[in-house]
Amino acid sequence: MPCRMLVVDDKETMREMIASAFAERDFVVTQESNGLDAINLFKEECFDVIITDLNMPGATGMDVLRAARGASPDTKIIIITAYGTMDTAVEAMRLGARDFVGKPFKLAELEMKVDALLREEPAVPEESPPKPQKTWMHPSVQRMVGTSAHTRQLLKMIEKIAPSKSTVMITGPTGTGKELVARAIHDASPRRDQAFVALNCAALASGVLESELFGHEKGSFTGATEQRIGRFERADKGTLFLDEIGEIEPNIQTKLLRVLQDNEFERVGGTKTLRVDVRIVAATNRDLTEDIQQGRFREDIYYRLKVFSLTVSALRERRDDIPGLVDHFLHKFNLEMGKDITGVDDDVVGFFLRYPWPGNVRELENIMERAMVLAEGSTITTDELPQELLFNQEEDITPQPPEVTGGASLIERTDQMECELIRGALERFRWNKTKAADHLGLKRTTLQYKIKKYG
Repeated sequence: MPCRMLVVDDKETMREMIASAFAERDFVVTQESNGLDAINLFKEECFDVIITDLNMPGATGMDVLRAARGASPDTKIIIITAYGTMDTAVEAMRLGARDFVGKPFKLAELEMKVDALLREEPAVPEESPPKPQKTWMHPSVQRMVGTSAHTRQLLKMIEKIAPSKSTVMITGPTGTGKELVARAIHDASPRRDQAFVALNCAALASGVLESELFGHEKGSFTGATEQRIGRFERADKGTLFLDEIGEIEPNIQTKLLRVLQDNEFERVGGTKTLRVDVRIVAATNRDLTEDIQQGRFREDIYYRLKVFSLTVSALRERRDDIPGLVDHFLHKFNLEMGKDITGVDDDVVGFFLRYPWPGNVRELENIMERAMVLAEGSTITTDELPQELLFNQEEDITPQPPEVTGGASLIERTDQMECELIRGALERFRWNKTKAADHLGLKRTTLQYKIKKYG
């Protein structure tokens, strides 16, 4: 039987675009312009897939989600959201949405998500043991913002490795968000309801670090006035994130190796062997292979930690993520400061794109916070930027629109089409960027970035 789909969105152009694409693939598509009419449909009809916008007047996408789950638990629901509503999208995933797509999105991305959901195995009978939940969800998603190829690939890898209990090594420069990746792995895993325990190994002296990891017994050393539970015990059945793993001293590395091999250890000053079930995710900004050659880090620990390896690139290597991050921090600090700053000036976008970002995402967050504190108008201008950012600019790294030839790649053809659509919208609205961005379904910051991207 053909797949039955319901598309719910108060914007006619969005509904028609989605419905037309799936109707061409022989889906039976029903459209509704508001949530209340969609909810009334559930009394008489069932759907295989529902695609609904979150923000609609009257009954919202969350109302549609709750009603659909109550009427037909097997219906697969995809939420359409924007950067400003990512926190609500996460709540929707908790309530049973199977996936979400962030605005702006490409139809091919939505089609891939629908196809993936329809390929999933049907629910097993009640008498059979339930299979592990495959739903991709993590509360950290609203902080893992980005549309670059690197970020998309990183999220895809997290989705693949999260269900396992294998160790993971995350590498990358300071400030790129390695702990966010670790949290996303935990939150997308079967351990999501257990503890996520984090420890920065570089922040503690060797003796203190050993006690923090493994705990200690009362009287085991001067000042040990009571028994202490270590991070491994606190993370039992959950995930332990060891940041800056390369800073651990050799004597502690030996005890760590035992936990990795046998899942057991003793507290400092104790004789009782304790067993734990902990998934370890480690991170470092150092080249551990060089530390191994210098005898500072054990090779056997390195390979036990590196069952899976993820790299978080520097921000300057994934500049396509900058517009989304700017929008995210605008939303975050507007809420925290009670402000209503709508965007950044074009000149600010240019400075952001040419700045090398030595402090990575953390530096961008700090600069956005500073700028929003200083801003007096509705947008951030260059007056609110620190001087070192303005004077530490690389040469223009903006690529020009690609010339499409017969042998052009899919990416080149897509870029050229995007460039033409943006140029057409700007000309249509006489370079009113707010209207052009709304017409294209883009954030104004994203449009500003793409204008500069394509010269």
